[in-house]
Amino acid sequence: MNFRGLFLSGLVLLTTSFDLQAKIYSSPILTEAQNLLVNQPERTLTITQNYLKNRRLSQPQDPSRVHLNGEADHSTRTPLNTINALQIQAQALSLLQRPERAISVIKKAEKTALDNKFMFSVFESRILLAQFYWVNLSNSATALKMLNTLNVDMKHAQPITLTRQLQELKYKSLMLRARIESSIGKDEAAEKLFIKAKGYLVAFDDKDETINYQITLGQHYLRHDHYDMALDRLLSGYWLAVENDDQPQIARANYELAQLFEERHVFDKALEHATQAGEFFERYKRTQQLAKTLSLIASIYEQQGRYNLALVHYFNALDQENQLKHDLRSASLRLNIARVYLHLNNYKKAEQYIEQARNLSLQSGNENIVAESQIMQGQLELEKGELDDAITSLQAGLISASRIGATSLQLMGESVLSEAFEKQNDYYNALLSQRRYEQLYAGKQKSVIKSNTEVFKQQQKMMERSLKLEEMEREQFINQNALYKQQQISLTLIGVLIIMLLLLWRRQHINKQLKQQLTTLTTDYYTHPRSGLRNLRMLNARLANSLQQSSANFEQWHLGEIINEPLSDRLRFALFEVSFLKRIYLEKGYQQGLTAEKEFGNYLQAQVLEPARIYHFSDALFLYIEPNSRLSCDPKQLAESIQQLIDNYTLPLNIDNALQIGMAEYPFLPRAYTAINDQELIDILLMTVDAGVSLNDKQPGSNWVHLCAIDAAPAASFVSDNIRRSCVEGIDKGLVKVRSSTNNEIIWNYDHNLNKDIS
Repeated sequence: MNFRGLFLSGLVLLTTSFDLQAKIYSSPILTEAQNLLVNQPERTLTITQNYLKNRRLSQPQDPSRVHLNGEADHSTRTPLNTINALQIQAQALSLLQRPERAISVIKKAEKTALDNKFMFSVFESRILLAQFYWVNLSNSATALKMLNTLNVDMKHAQPITLTRQLQELKYKSLMLRARIESSIGKDEAAEKLFIKAKGYLVAFDDKDETINYQITLGQHYLRHDHYDMALDRLLSGYWLAVENDDQPQIARANYELAQLFEERHVFDKALEHATQAGEFFERYKRTQQLAKTLSLIASIYEQQGRYNLALVHYFNALDQENQLKHDLRSASLRLNIARVYLHLNNYKKAEQYIEQARNLSLQSGNENIVAESQIMQGQLELEKGELDDAITSLQAGLISASRIGATSLQLMGESVLSEAFEKQNDYYNALLSQRRYEQLYAGKQKSVIKSNTEVFKQQQKMMERSLKLEEMEREQFINQNALYKQQQISLTLIGVLIIMLLLLWRRQHINKQLKQQLTTLTTDYYTHPRSGLRNLRMLNARLANSLQQSSANFEQWHLGEIINEPLSDRLRFALFEVSFLKRIYLEKGYQQGLTAEKEFGNYLQAQVLEPARIYHFSDALFLYIEPNSRLSCDPKQLAESIQQLIDNYTLPLNIDNALQIGMAEYPFLPRAYTAINDQELIDILLMTVDAGVSLNDKQPGSNWVHLCAIDAAPAASFVSDNIRRSCVEGIDKGLVKVRSSTNNEIIWNYDHNLNKDIS
C-alpha cells in the first residue's frame, strides 16, 4: 500500500501502550481509562479530566510506598494517581492528534512527579514525551536527544533503587529508541538496540512482553523489507501468543502477517490472517484496528481484481474512520475508493472521492496524500481524454512526490505522464518521462538487489541457527536419554523401597496380631472359663511371688535393713463356698448354670476393687484376698462383708445366700514369715471351709471359721509334711486359736488325727 510508512508510524503509538503493562492502578477509574485508551481515546480523555477535576489532591502518608497507596476516600486523589491520570490523559490526547496539549499535560505529570520525588514516574513521563515528539510531531531528532538525556539522568538517579523498575525503564527507553531508529531508516542501529533490549527482557521472564517484543521486531523487519526475518519473528510471536492464549496479541500478529503476505503477493494467506484479525477486532469492538484491517482486506481484494468486494470493505473502513474522526486515514481511504472506481471506469465517483481526499489532505497538510491525489487526478483526466489537464496534474503530483521522496508515487506518475505525452504526440517528453521512470526503477532494483543480498545473509543466519538448533536438539535428546535412565533407576529404587516398606509393615502387622493373640491366650489361660474371674493358675502364679516378697521384706526388717516393720505386706484370706452355684446346675440345667455363673463372676469382678483381689478357686469355691495393714484380726467383720457382698446379689434374685467361709491371715505365724508357704496356707483355708461345712449340719445357713496362730507360736511346731495335722495339733495345744460363727464344737476331720496321714 502507498501509505504503509504512515500507517506503521501511527501503529507505533498503539503498540507502545501495550509495553510492560504490569502496572496496576490503585484506582478502578484509572484502570477503566487505561483499558479504553486505544479503542476510545475520547472516553479516556473525559474520564481522566473528570477524575482530576472532581477530586482534590491529598498528600501521601508514606512517600516510600510509591505503588501501594490506595484511595479509600473517593473525594481525594493521591499524588501518584494524579501522575498516572495525567500520563493516561496525555496518551489519549496524542491518539486524538492533539500533540501540543499532550506535551503540555505530560510535562505537568513530570513536574508533579519531581515535586513528590517519584523518580520512576518522572522517567516514565519523559519516555512518553519523547514518544509524542516522534509519533505526533515526526521530530525524531528531538525524541532521540530526549532519550539520550534520559539515559544520563537514570544513571545518576539515587531514589530509584528497585532493580526491576530500573530495568523496566531501560527496556522501554531502548525499545522506543529502536523504533525511532527503524522509522528513520537506520536498520542496523535499530537491530542492535532490539538485541540490547532483549537482554533486559530475559531478566523480566514476562511471556506477554516476549510476545510483544517478537511482533515489534517483526514489524521492524517488515518495514525494511527483510521478509524472511519478519516472517520468522511474526510467526514466533504468533505461536507464543497462541500457546499463551493471548487473543489480543494473536490478532495483532495476524494483522502483521496479513501485511507481510499482502506485500509478497500471497493473497490467500494474507486474506486468511486479515480475516482472523478482523473477527477479533469486530468481536471486541476495537474500532481503530478494525478500520485498518478492513482497509487491508479491501486492498487485497483490489489487487486480486475483485473490485466490488474491495469497495464494500473500503466503505466499511471509511465508516469506522469517520466515527473516529481520523481525517488523514479518511483521506487515504477516499483515494483508495477513487482508484477502485477508476478501475471500474466510474469517472464521476472517482473524481468525487479524489476531490474529497485532496481537501482533507490540504487541511491536515499531508504532502503524501496531496501528491497521490494529484497523480490520480492526472490519471483520471488522462482516461477522460483531458490531456493538458492530465499533464498539469501529473507534473504537480511528481513535484510533490519528489520533494517528499516517495519513489512509488514517482514511478506511477512518470509512467502515466509518459503515456499522456505519447497520446499528445509529444514523443520527446514522453521519452524523457520514460527515462526518468527507468532511472527510478533501476534505483529501486538496486534496492531490491541489496535487499536480496540481505535476504541471502538472513537465510545464512537462519541456516546457522537451524544447524545450531539441530545440535541443541541432539544434546537435548542425549540429555533426555540420560534423564530417562536416571528416572528408571529412581523408579526402581523407589519400587524397592516401597516393597521393603510393605514387608516391614506386614511384619509389624503380623507381630501386632501375634501380640494380640498372645494377650488373648494369656487372658484365657489365667481366666476361669465360666465366671471370667482369675483362676487357680493365676493364683498359683501370683500368690507364691507375693508371699515370697512379703517374706523377704520381713527378713530385711528383722535384720535391721529397713526401719519400719512391713505391716503393709500382711494379707487376709477368705475362702468361701457359694452353695447356690452347685444347686443351680442341678435344678435349672447346664446352660442356665453357665449363664448364672458368668453373671455372678461379672458381679464379683465389678464389686471387688483394688487392692483387694478375688479368684475362682474351683466350682463353687472363691478366694478373697485383701491387705491387712491395720492388723485387724476380727474375722466377723470380714465374714459379714463377704456375706453382704453375696446378699446384694442373691436377695433380688430370691435365691439361697448360704455361705461357708474359712479365714486366715498371712503370715500365719507372726514370728515366722517363711514357716508356712502358699500351698500350706491354702490347705489351712480348705480345712476351715470343711469345718464350716460340718457346722452347717448342726446349724443350717451361713457359717464361718477362722484360724489364727498365737503370737508366741513356735515355727518348729508347724514344720511338717502335713500342715493340716500340724494345725490340729496346734489347736489341741492352744497354739492356734479357733473362732467361728457359732459356739458349737467343731469336729475336725478325722483324717487329721495324730495316727493317720492325709493321703
